[in-house]
Amino acid sequence: MKLFKALFVLALALVVSAPAFAETQNVKVSGSIDAYWFYRRNYDLRDNNDSGAVAFTDSVQSGDHSGNSRHRSEGDDFFRTNTQIEVSADLTDNVSTVINIINQRDWNSTYDTEGSDASYDEFTILLDLAYVQMKEIFYSPLTLTIGRQDLWFGRGFVIGNNWRTWDTKFVTEADEYSVTTAFDAIRATLDFNPWTLDFVYSKIRENAHDPEDDIDLYIANINYKFAEYNAVAELYWITENDRGTLAFVSSDDDTRNNDTHTLGGRVQFDPISQITLGAELAYQFGNYRSPSGADVLNPERDRSAWAFDIFGTYRWDYTWQPQITVEYVHFSGEDNMGSGVTDEYNAWNFLYRGKYWTAYEDFREFVYRTGDGVDQSATTNNQFIQIKGSIKPLEDLLLEAAFTYIWTDEDVHTVPGDQSSPSRDDEIGWEIDTQVTYDYTEDVTFGILAAWFFPGDFYGNEEGDATATDIVSSVKVTF
Repeated sequence: MKLFKALFVLALALVVSAPAFAETQNVKVSGSIDAYWFYRRNYDLRDNNDSGAVAFTDSVQSGDHSGNSRHRSEGDDFFRTNTQIEVSADLTDNVSTVINIINQRDWNSTYDTEGSDASYDEFTILLDLAYVQMKEIFYSPLTLTIGRQDLWFGRGFVIGNNWRTWDTKFVTEADEYSVTTAFDAIRATLDFNPWTLDFVYSKIRENAHDPEDDIDLYIANINYKFAEYNAVAELYWITENDRGTLAFVSSDDDTRNNDTHTLGGRVQFDPISQITLGAELAYQFGNYRSPSGADVLNPERDRSAWAFDIFGTYRWDYTWQPQITVEYVHFSGEDNMGSGVTDEYNAWNFLYRGKYWTAYEDFREFVYRTGDGVDQSATTNNQFIQIKGSIKPLEDLLLEAAFTYIWTDEDVHTVPGDQSSPSRDDEIGWEIDTQVTYDYTEDVTFGILAAWFFPGDFYGNEEGDATATDIVSSVKVTF
């Protein structure tokens, strides 16, 4: 009887495991090596304090660092390499898999020794992508993608980049150049050409394997491509159920939520072949609680926030392919951040936006800290207008330049949370970005970016209005 049971269990195991041994039809190995040189000066908008760029997790010194090991110069000067190796395999019955491993490091850096765990080093290998995709599964229009994958919807205005995974090992600066942008997700795509329906569930943060301390993301996106005018329209509903941000904050409640529901839509079309016009509008609702202080000081508030993007591009029919884009972007803000407030919370939640317009401004008080104690993140309470142009004087040479003027949506008070205190000027500043890209071959690209951010009257004092400079040279190779 024991022998029979053992044989039965073995047979059952073979039956269950048999589908796992899929036949490989095609295997492709690809990758890239991206090398950068950075020079950054006065990212904290302060002169004479020996700081080039200060990470948001650090504090800005008001004066000379006196030989601090991380701050000995007014400018930061370092190299970085992002290396990727990707293996994709086509299996039988419309099944495919992708695995991408990466290393991203600052050359011979000791940056990690000042981080939260000095055991991590610059040669750490990370898993970026690992997913299986099954086309026409159960139903011919249905494609199912399971695992760690990239997500990008529309122009990346709300979803496109998982910033929570940029530098999980605390070994790099310039984290906005990270290639680890993927989501652990399950994605179902229904292709009813010209309709495309996407439904996504993503686990953003698991924490203690307890559903009451997780951060989960849900996406429903409907896209329609018109037959004429290169037109497209889409609608989306995105929900971030955030029980993780407040999970470890002292509270009388069993669970404290900080949920955001985003309802939005986008339209884009070419009225003539030389012009592209588009707009995107999104509204957020849900609830908000400050991650600091007791419940009585930070009660739950209803969310009500807006964001919109309006743009137009004109392309000249000329050999050099000149074009110009004018764009206006708005993220609503909140002027009352005091304790005990129960009014609607109007600050836009950044979520996982993939679209960035500038080299410096988009990352102010998000990736990099300024020396101003009341400065807010560029991801909220922010609006700007940008004029961007480009030309190709040679087939392999692209020249780009942009001017961006930035100001706040709501007042920022000199004493945070005290609406009776004076308001700052709403002029954040302006930025000039220039970039040259040269395609040496089909596989090798050289580039250089130079950008300057000029603080506006919001920072109106001599100590806190230094011009921030960003220079980045790059060599990118794909294979």
